[in-house]
Amino acid sequence: MTNDNNTRKKANAVFFAAVMVISMVAVGFAAAPAAAVNISDTDEYDRNASDDSGLTLFQGQEVAYDLSGLSEDIELRTVDTSTDSPTIGNLEQALDNGSSGDYDIVDTSDLDTGQYVITNRSSGDNVNTTLGDMRFEVATQGITTEFDEDTVGDAGSDATVDYEISSSVRNNYAVNVRVDGLDEEDLEQIFNESGYTDKIDLGEDYDRYNVSNHTGTVTYGSALSDDYALHEEDGYITLFDAENTEHTLNFTDIDAEDYQFNVSAVDSTAEDTGTITVEDVGDGEVNIEQSSLNEQQGDIVEFNVTSDGSASTGTVVVGNEDDFGYQANVSVTDFGDDDQITLAFNTYTAGLAGEDSVSIVDADDDDAITLHNETALDNVLASGDYDIQSSAVEGGDVDSDAQETIDAPDDVATLFIEERTTDGVQLWTASDSNADDIVNADDQLDTLTTAVDDGTVSQTTDLAHDDYSIHQISASGLEGMLDYTVTNRSVSDDDTAAQFDYLVNDLDNSESHVVSSDLSSTDNAIQFRIRETRDSAGPNADRTTEAVGPTNYDVIVDDENDEYYIVLDTSNFNNVTDDEDYTFDVEFAVQDERLLNPEDDVDTSEFEDSYDQVSSELSLSERDVTLDEDPYNVTNAEGQTVTGTTNVAPGTEFTVRARSDSGTQPSFVKTDDEVTVNDDGTLSAEFDFSDTSVGNEYTLTTNQLNLNDGPEVDGTVVEEVQTPATYTVSELNPQDVTATVGDALTVTATVENTGEQEATQTVEFRVDGNAVASQDVTLAGGNSTTVEFADVDTSSLSAGDYEHGVFTDDDSSTATLTLEAADGSDGDDGSDGDDGSDGDDGSDGDDGSDGDDGSDGDDGSDGGDGSDGDDGSTDDGTPGFGALVALVALIAAALLATRRND
Repeated sequence: MTNDNNTRKKANAVFFAAVMVISMVAVGFAAAPAAAVNISDTDEYDRNASDDSGLTLFQGQEVAYDLSGLSEDIELRTVDTSTDSPTIGNLEQALDNGSSGDYDIVDTSDLDTGQYVITNRSSGDNVNTTLGDMRFEVATQGITTEFDEDTVGDAGSDATVDYEISSSVRNNYAVNVRVDGLDEEDLEQIFNESGYTDKIDLGEDYDRYNVSNHTGTVTYGSALSDDYALHEEDGYITLFDAENTEHTLNFTDIDAEDYQFNVSAVDSTAEDTGTITVEDVGDGEVNIEQSSLNEQQGDIVEFNVTSDGSASTGTVVVGNEDDFGYQANVSVTDFGDDDQITLAFNTYTAGLAGEDSVSIVDADDDDAITLHNETALDNVLASGDYDIQSSAVEGGDVDSDAQETIDAPDDVATLFIEERTTDGVQLWTASDSNADDIVNADDQLDTLTTAVDDGTVSQTTDLAHDDYSIHQISASGLEGMLDYTVTNRSVSDDDTAAQFDYLVNDLDNSESHVVSSDLSSTDNAIQFRIRETRDSAGPNADRTTEAVGPTNYDVIVDDENDEYYIVLDTSNFNNVTDDEDYTFDVEFAVQDERLLNPEDDVDTSEFEDSYDQVSSELSLSERDVTLDEDPYNVTNAEGQTVTGTTNVAPGTEFTVRARSDSGTQPSFVKTDDEVTVNDDGTLSAEFDFSDTSVGNEYTLTTNQLNLNDGPEVDGTVVEEVQTPATYTVSELNPQDVTATVGDALTVTATVENTGEQEATQTVEFRVDGNAVASQDVTLAGGNSTTVEFADVDTSSLSAGDYEHGVFTDDDSSTATLTLEAADGSDGDDGSDGDDGSDGDDGSDGDDGSDGDDGSDGDDGSDGGDGSDGDDGSTDDGTPGFGALVALVALIAAALLATRRND
């Protein structure tokens, strides 16, 4: 037992001695400086700084420094920058003595941000790189990551989302991306959309030093922008050059749930997280927004096609060869960022070889379509109903995609194509300044519409020289032809006037757009002609035709209403003089054979007779202004107005001037330079005559109207200006009256001049708005007269009710005239009147005498050819005895009177 205890004690002593030795060795190692390494023997560092000074290191980096240029007692110390000359500060770490080829690794993980120096000199000494000091800064790198959207789909175009990785202090670095629920292969698919296509094999379980080694052998920039590595052991992806790469992530077929992306810099402490929600978008469809579309032959119809769900491509089929004799197959290969594309279908070029009848409207950079296997047509697409079908099928055989779309469409719209029309020409006028405002506006149509509403553009066929004429042509089916001049004839897309002019002067029926025809017509597609009328030119004289072209007119298009406004400056008319009056026919005709689509058996002359033509008359007159009074007197007061009328365009601005006559002292000139022609052709100028004297004389003139012979109206300043004459009408007689067609009427009325000035007006008697009699009436102010229109013949009027009345320029008085047919009376049955000689003295019949019951007396008044009373008949039907009965009654009365006397 004793021996065992001794043995145990000896063993314990040996054990504790060994522990003490090991402890002392450990203390010796802890107190020793970091061991130097040979750079060629290790890759376990993030960066080789060599012996450079002034570098910026990022917290967490492990950096190799060459210490061979320094002698013993090398230390890592802080730098005190509190003074102008930085000095060596506190000790941070002792480094191994350097010898040729020896490096030491500086780990910045535990270093605070700030300035440091590797040196063998003492604290308080100035930092001096020429003595071998290696100075560097430790900075903290930050990383920010952000998804452009909070959610993303799992299929189609909805499956992509933009993703940003950025650092405010560092441009070139690699990151590791870890996502719970996703492995490295999922992340590879997600980031491949960003251009990470060059996989670097660093092994299944690589470390940070392997990543740093790769970046150390390849220059940052384009060489690294495609590089990535997959860490199969831990299931993450490493992205090289993460800062300088556009990241578009693709989550196709990724399970729908929330994912947190953890991003960390490979060689620093920088990290950030971001969350994205993946949603199940379901099966994809391609749909057409409009269920029905209406357009006329020759026009262009627009419709929107959208991709929903996982669909990113699709097929659209216009028509169906089997059902409609026409079909166009459209492959949509990209819907763009907004999952929508607007297509335009040109019904004029549909089936025309070499023309794409379907195009994209306002395409962005990504929108893309291809038109395949369109049915060839000799003429314009026929009117009728056509299906437009869509589906998400695309990418296979074109014909198979189209047939599958017809058999099982995602959506179907109906296109109703109606026959085109040419409805008419209307004329408007505008001043040169207002016309300039319209044609130079960003939105010409809106500016024109506003000008019409406010009256500065006025509808009329009577224009003055040098004003603008605006020809409103109402015609459908022209859009496709205008677009054809752009796509096939290289006319500018922005110059509608040049497109229109090409149809008028260049495109004729002998050209390739007319596929096949036996007609020999070479007329141009459109006729727009302004030609003088025969009455205007005079007999045997040549009629002038004004040449119009894109240099002297503009065209404003209202597609929605099929209206075309041709804005033409009449000052460019070459064959007129501005002191003469002219009348023109404005003719517009559609002559295009493809658009008119004549029957096969029509010959040339018959076809030309079928041109769709409309016209309007345009009168062009010398510019004229008339003031309402002559002489035109005013009082010596403010607010004196001068009014008048003109034939120049509404909105025209000009000046009215009142200049004192010679001999008037002090002389004066009064000017209103803001006079504007109203929409009814009236004008009004206002002056202040308060500084003039009664009796001053002046002359009124107009300026800036380009008149050949402007008005010069004299006037005098008076104490009081008489009010203008105003003719009122009253006491119309008869009022409501009944007469027989053919009767002569006599109508009277009282006409009074309620103004103060004497005047002469034409007073008219009108029936149903038409003047049937008139007379000139002159009245001094305040006077009145009775006008009479006698023996007004009504034989030209039919039976019925009419408004009749007396009219002046200022007033009218009306009533109702009822005319009855001349053969509608009871007198037609008085046939015995012709031979009833005694009838002339049968006066009692007229007033209902005792000899009858009065009924025949009434009938007798109606008979113009001998009433029943005239033939002496009585109610008892006994002709010829009326006078005898009256004689017997008279004798009986005399005898009775004699007897009473007895």
